[in-house]
Amino acid sequence: MDKEEHTPKVGVAFSSGFFGFFAHAGFLSAIRELKIQPSGYSGASSGAIIAAMAASKMSDEEIKNILFNVKKTEFWDPDSLHQIVKAGLKLFRGYGGYLKGQRFGNLLEQIPAKRIEDCPIPLLITATNLTYQREESFIKGDLKKAIQASGAMPVLFKPVVIGDTIYVDGGMVNKAPIQTLSELIHPAKIIVHLIKSSGLKDYPNNSFFRKSFSPWQIYRLSVDISRQKAYQRQCLLLQQQGIDIVTVNTDALKAGPNSLEYGEIDYNNTRKNTLSVLSKQFS
Repeated sequence: MDKEEHTPKVGVAFSSGFFGFFAHAGFLSAIRELKIQPSGYSGASSGAIIAAMAASKMSDEEIKNILFNVKKTEFWDPDSLHQIVKAGLKLFRGYGGYLKGQRFGNLLEQIPAKRIEDCPIPLLITATNLTYQREESFIKGDLKKAIQASGAMPVLFKPVVIGDTIYVDGGMVNKAPIQTLSELIHPAKIIVHLIKSSGLKDYPNNSFFRKSFSPWQIYRLSVDISRQKAYQRQCLLLQQQGIDIVTVNTDALKAGPNSLEYGEIDYNNTRKNTLSVLSKQFS
């Protein structure tokens, strides 16, 4: 038998997280420095971008060159004010979202693999299937479309249509797709880069109700709590099956659509933290 057949498989999952791709890329760089060789990758939302780059075997330099030089105008393609006002007069009935997503799709053309099954390393991308009301796992098909579907954050992006099915952000139903990754590659260990949802903070004595919370903020916190519990249940289930789950947490991110200059800070901070967390296990 080949030596690889005796080596326990390791899977790597990248969670959803608004503009978390800088941090995910730093995490990827760290696991590469530690000589970890994943047998498969999975990702949701921003995590799907870096999972695809990793599965395509793009180098750290290639990834950094794309991320550190991206400009807002290269992915920001909102509807015109006239279109938004027109939609508002109809109480936004039939209006899918603010950004068209076409420029975001153009950026994804820089990933060398064009179909998921073309990636040298197995890849799984998740999205939320609105048509059939379920989580969808893509393991083959158009790579760019799958990433666009996985990253179509409701309200911000218009939903993505593939065939006769409508999709939005994969992180809405599953923040970190580890169970489906385990079914794909049957690993002994899964390393997860989990970007903490922004709403999950410590609020002593219900202080958040004294901070003028809006209905939207309350809704988002409820969703974040649900996704956190769903992830914990996945971990427990896989651990009961004998799979080791290693979670590398990232709490605060600085980068956003109007603060892209902080992306390199997120990258370096996450890389340093990942090396600290994993070095004892993989050195």
